[in-house]
Amino acid sequence: MSSSLVWISLLYLGFMFFIAYWAEKKQNSFKRSFSSGWMYALSLAVYCSAWTFYGSIGRASDSGLDYLAIYIGPTLMMPLWWIITRKVVKITKDHHISSLADFMASRYGKDQKMGTIVALLALLAVTPYIALQLKAIAESFKIASGDSHSGLNLELLASAILCLFTLFYGTRYVAANKPKRGMVTVVAIESAVKLLTFLVGGVALIYFYYSTSASELFTRANAEGLSKVFAFTSENSYTDWTALVLVSALALLLLPRQFQVGVVENTSERQLKKAMWVFPGYLLLINIFVIPLALAGIFFLGEGANSDYYFLGLSHQVGADWLTLLIYVGGFSAATSMIIVSSIALGSMLSTNVIVPVLLKNEASGDFSKKILNVRRLSIVVIFILAYLYYRWLALETPLVSIGITSFIGVAQLAPAFLGGVFWKEATKKGALAGIIGGFVIWFYALILPSILSAFGAPGVLENTIFNPSNFGGLGMNPVTSVIIFSLLVNAVLFVGVSIFTQPNQAEENQAKVFVDALEITRTEYNNTSIWQGTVPFPDIKSLLIKFLGDRRTEEVLDRYARINGISFTKDHNADSKVIAYAERLLTEAIGPASARIMIKSVVKEAEISIVEVIDILKESKEVLQLNKDLRQKSQELKLASQELKIANEQLTKYSELKDEFLYTVTHELRTPLTSIRTQAEILTMDDEMPDEDKQMFLDNIVKDCERLTKLITHVLDLERFESGNQKLSLAKSNINEVINDSVRSLEQLSVSNQVNIQKALEEVPMTFFDKERLAQVLVNLISNAIKFADSKKGEIIVSSHQEGDFLRVDVQDNGQGMNKDDLDLVFDKFYQVKNQTRKKPSGSGLGLAICKNIIQMHKGQIWVDHSDETGTRLSFTLPLYGNIEHKNIAVYEEDTHS
Repeated sequence: MSSSLVWISLLYLGFMFFIAYWAEKKQNSFKRSFSSGWMYALSLAVYCSAWTFYGSIGRASDSGLDYLAIYIGPTLMMPLWWIITRKVVKITKDHHISSLADFMASRYGKDQKMGTIVALLALLAVTPYIALQLKAIAESFKIASGDSHSGLNLELLASAILCLFTLFYGTRYVAANKPKRGMVTVVAIESAVKLLTFLVGGVALIYFYYSTSASELFTRANAEGLSKVFAFTSENSYTDWTALVLVSALALLLLPRQFQVGVVENTSERQLKKAMWVFPGYLLLINIFVIPLALAGIFFLGEGANSDYYFLGLSHQVGADWLTLLIYVGGFSAATSMIIVSSIALGSMLSTNVIVPVLLKNEASGDFSKKILNVRRLSIVVIFILAYLYYRWLALETPLVSIGITSFIGVAQLAPAFLGGVFWKEATKKGALAGIIGGFVIWFYALILPSILSAFGAPGVLENTIFNPSNFGGLGMNPVTSVIIFSLLVNAVLFVGVSIFTQPNQAEENQAKVFVDALEITRTEYNNTSIWQGTVPFPDIKSLLIKFLGDRRTEEVLDRYARINGISFTKDHNADSKVIAYAERLLTEAIGPASARIMIKSVVKEAEISIVEVIDILKESKEVLQLNKDLRQKSQELKLASQELKIANEQLTKYSELKDEFLYTVTHELRTPLTSIRTQAEILTMDDEMPDEDKQMFLDNIVKDCERLTKLITHVLDLERFESGNQKLSLAKSNINEVINDSVRSLEQLSVSNQVNIQKALEEVPMTFFDKERLAQVLVNLISNAIKFADSKKGEIIVSSHQEGDFLRVDVQDNGQGMNKDDLDLVFDKFYQVKNQTRKKPSGSGLGLAICKNIIQMHKGQIWVDHSDETGTRLSFTLPLYGNIEHKNIAVYEEDTHS
């Protein structure tokens, strides 16, 4: 059996490598699963480690329903989790944060000390938890194989293989916040594996191999006085239970592995919504058989069995090797997924906030792009070594649940500073540090120190002193409950008290604003803000980025930034404050917010405005106001002195208003497609995980907006040439009916698609001189407008021509709803569609009819709305009949071939 388990373990680890590799290579195939939220929700179930798979049964057999607190806490937290995590995810993405320590450091003024302390304390709290998983692997192997004296060190072998996996799939990129799709896929699949094996194992053991049922087990427990297994076990259990609910709820937010999968790996708000019901459902399912299995272990295995491993013991007792292997794989899966994610999260925190700052301090020059990855890998190796040593020296005789709860209480010490930093602007760095350190000291003294002393052969050294950790039980509660309440109370009091009586520096105030008001600040607004003032030579910024990101990555990000913002970087140009802020965000991904700020400061001198500069600005403003007052007075005197100047000034003012209105409308019309193009381009640039069909949709929209821009610009240029007198006509003697026929033919497809029938009523008319191309432009515009406004069910258009005295007349009649009488005089105004709010705005530039009016007037003709009511609208225009063009007073080209 031992050899089979070894091979199964190795095959399972190989399977994980394959799945991760496949997920990384087939990213497009997984995009739908990731975007739907299922992978994300299942990855959150990394919360359920070997402690859940094995230890819950052991705790239920010893302490009854207390074990449920570990799962009810996260379930009750989910509504608040949505509120908190939604905001935290927004902050993390805006600030390019990659770990919990980076988050805390960034919130409190991008302070290096804060990041270092949080990273070290998290390492201290979570290392025992990783050791718990190694202990579960080792113990489950011994029980499943039936060889408690096996010389095989499976936990060491598993640690080495898991370390290699983590190094390969968790440290592939310098940017620590880059999505790790292979890792998330493996964790999600392992969550499914451990749930399936737990349910299958529970059903098989209870209902088949032991031929009983859950109700029969409960009935027997009542009869034999074992109701404690499904009840509270002491007078103080309600207090104990409430304390455990609190720390488990906080653990869902603050365990580094939960922050990694829940925040760093999150890609959309939709994933959070899916997780709100999938994750509690998962917790419910994985606890269904805990009490029945605990009772079965008590009844069928006896007092000598290890209650933590009742699940495996029961399957081993009935001789079901297949079931033993299945349960072993489930427990192995639960342990390995937790180890992988926790080591990645802790490795990022340790390297970014502890080791990299030391390197930057001691090595001012050199290429750090490869060193950063090597440091991150070294950090992960150190974490595995520490966890293994803790397991060998301190965790061998400690129950799984005790180690897990100890870690939960440790990470809970970050809660006041974390939650206060997200929702309270007055929270200060000094208050946060005071609370965190105070809470951790109590936790370490009461829960970690006794284990260390016991491991080194001095378990009773503090028993006869006032420093005895067991004195926490003197509060009338369970010692663990006392530690929870006392440590968090001291932590919160120090945090709030010190924050109230200390003043934040400018950096803390800046970060407090953007963190607390994160949901009110868009990412674009945040990216366009910068606390850096002034400029710096661009080569300095580029060299700094190359130092940490490498040549290729630096060229890519700068080229993308330049294209998005429409700028060009050269050696002679300076980097402005926005470029500096962008560089800082890029460095934050690689070396954390605190180190990034230090590096930026090394090349940028932050410009502060002095009081003298403020006074100078106020003086200049006062002088400008006085100058404006004098100018107004002079203007009034000139108006009173000359009535002619007054009239001229009024006329100029009128023209100025018309010009301003025209410019405003043009820029408004231009801004709409430009904004749409830029927004969609940014979405394409920033979301690497977007499905191909969505990308194609955005690209099609960009092409349509570009066509709209081209048409609008062409119309504006045409209109400017007409109104400035620079446009000339190319006159030739032609027949207007030919132009009408060509125009109708060109719009045939449009009329068919809109189900509009175009009829022609053309009389024989004499030829005359006109610009054939420009008249075609007029007719196409009038007929296409008629198609838009014709009856939507039975559209009819009549285009007619006839002679009226010395003029040719053309009419375009539709059967639409007509226009309001008040609007008839406005239809030929520029941007009539924008001004007219009584109708739904149709597509187009709003300049077509204005251009038509100018073309007809240049021909010395007239254009007007001849008729409009509920039966439809008729637009008409006339052209003079000329025998020659020598006396027409029309601006023409020398040649007829150009317009």
